[in-house]
Amino acid sequence: MRRRALVFAGVTAVLVAAAMLTPTAVTARQASQAETALQAAIRVETVDGNLKGAIEQYQKLANGADRAVAAKALVRLGQCYEKMGSSEARKAYERAVRDFAEQKAAAAEAQGRLAALAAPTRGGVTYRQVWTGPKVDVEGTVPSDGRYVSFPDWDTGDLALHDFTTGTDRRLTDKGSWDKSSEFAEESVLSRDGRQIVYSWFNGKDRYQLRVAAVPATGVVQPRTLIDSADVEWIAPYDWSPDGQWIAVAVSKKDKVTDIALISARDGSRRVIRTDVGDQAACRFSPDGRYLGYSVNEKGKNREIDVFVMTVDGGGESRAIVNPGRDVMMGWSPDGKLLLFATDRTGTSSLWALPVAEGKPAGEPFLLRPDVQGFPLGMTASGSMFVGSQISDRDIHLATVDFAAGKLAAAPSRPIQTFMGSNDQPDWSPDGKYLAYTAVHNTANGDKILAIRTLATGETRELHPNLRGFNWPRWAPDGTWFVSQGTDNEGRQGIWRIDAKSGAVTPIVLTPQGGPFLQRPQCSPDGRRIFYHRGVAVIERDLQSGTERDVFRSEPNRGAPVQGGISPDGRHAVLREFNASGLSVFRVMSIDGGEPRELVRAEPPQGLGISVAWTPDSKAVIVPLFFEGGNRRELWFIPIDGGARRKLDLPYENQAGMQVHPDGRQITYVSGQKAWEIMVLENFLPPRK
Repeated sequence: MRRRALVFAGVTAVLVAAAMLTPTAVTARQASQAETALQAAIRVETVDGNLKGAIEQYQKLANGADRAVAAKALVRLGQCYEKMGSSEARKAYERAVRDFAEQKAAAAEAQGRLAALAAPTRGGVTYRQVWTGPKVDVEGTVPSDGRYVSFPDWDTGDLALHDFTTGTDRRLTDKGSWDKSSEFAEESVLSRDGRQIVYSWFNGKDRYQLRVAAVPATGVVQPRTLIDSADVEWIAPYDWSPDGQWIAVAVSKKDKVTDIALISARDGSRRVIRTDVGDQAACRFSPDGRYLGYSVNEKGKNREIDVFVMTVDGGGESRAIVNPGRDVMMGWSPDGKLLLFATDRTGTSSLWALPVAEGKPAGEPFLLRPDVQGFPLGMTASGSMFVGSQISDRDIHLATVDFAAGKLAAAPSRPIQTFMGSNDQPDWSPDGKYLAYTAVHNTANGDKILAIRTLATGETRELHPNLRGFNWPRWAPDGTWFVSQGTDNEGRQGIWRIDAKSGAVTPIVLTPQGGPFLQRPQCSPDGRRIFYHRGVAVIERDLQSGTERDVFRSEPNRGAPVQGGISPDGRHAVLREFNASGLSVFRVMSIDGGEPRELVRAEPPQGLGISVAWTPDSKAVIVPLFFEGGNRRELWFIPIDGGARRKLDLPYENQAGMQVHPDGRQITYVSGQKAWEIMVLENFLPPRK
């Protein structure tokens, strides 16, 4: 799934003495306190996994003076009760609709939940949480008895099992700490009987391997390596055949082509089922083992994902679900008569079923449940579906800062109230009138947009670039286009130009075959050049002539480009160097060359982050420093001319993507936690005929 990311810590409010506040300011302060308390309760629910504790906090907020927060708290309260299977959920939703009608978004959400609760239950449908907390990961599967789930334990990178019955974890590998080994497990699949496990393993150097092992009653596995090829960039297993002879995988090769293939569990031989696919969310064998269902984003179709079925013996492929939306393979009913898929055809992700016979559609698809989204983790023999879903309170914040005093001048706020938890990668327009950011409308299908918010009015425009994936769009100086890294529908990765009105995309430079990905592009102040990262180098490219030069190049495993490292005036670059003993140093150098000068160094147990934020005048950078193994973090204001540096009195917990407004007073940043939960959907299939 390749979704590892570093997260940085967030800015919270600095309160001014009450005696200095007007009545209006007191109201604003109380609103800020209520919103802060709500976010704390959400963390208790989603990150800590403490539903009872969250319920107590939501109940208090629901009776508070801040009506906007109270309405949101009632909706969250109802959702907690739903996860616990309690009838109190209906009361919470009814109160939100009855008493808070002016809070339209919350009231509408509560009304939708009431409608869902009133729908026919078909024998007692339940959708409940079975695991949440900091260790939850969705890169594993559940066997047919539904007892446990496999997952990578990111404390060490080992492969592990979580037992739903006892709530305990045990590691199946023992690679040692990160200090000892940079290897790690990623995607894994348990066989239907739970006796075997296949998993992808990064060798700590240059590629992924595919390993298989018997699952021991105690102790660690003794794996066999099925795939270990220099031509394979990444490999992910998706399912075991019912007889345990074949493994369905996705294989990305060095030429950037991704295939769906069957791997022999005996000798690792490979048989390609579908070549050169785009986004594919899952592959699942039918219960009789004769068919393989999978999701594919075909070339030339930007946001569309369709579901196909192919006979395992290669006899032919049939189009099962094809429509303009995004349809994701979720599994099969235990009798093999229904193909299950998630779709956004109704506007939000929902679970549908398609009758099938002999691997082909045998009727019209129909809705099973309207509010299911996430990654399929397996079906039990009794017909229960396990789903991994993302939960998040991580979002874009705005704050006003007095950099001279090194303090907040006003409490942070969350200006974007739509698709909360998915808004990311903010960037101010050059004139400071707009804020661009990315957002995901449907986390199951990865429907990412580029949003442009007008600060004066709050109006937001949405662009849908014709790319199947893009990140870190940055404004061009004239405000008419963006430069962004991304991948198109033909699988070409590189740097792209995105029109700020239409969203049309044009390639600027593409990754050469077998070369490193191109990342973090940024325009020069005159808009005639771009800078971007290629491996351990920062490249300057002339847009008219296409000529390139290295701004600087680090030694492998000794340095790396810094996120946001090019100054706004395009005259300086910050680079990061480190060594095996843990020493890390930020240096600044002229874009035109010359010897780098040291800005700041950190010796263990201190550490430096991987990003900086420049002031608009290009005279100083804001640098994150870590202490106590990352448990304590600080922000420092460091002039590049050697002037006095100073610590900024800004609480710093989980903050990333900081950008300073052109006025030099406002900042935007992303703060909060992203986490996962595992749900189980029970008794949802129609009665067998």
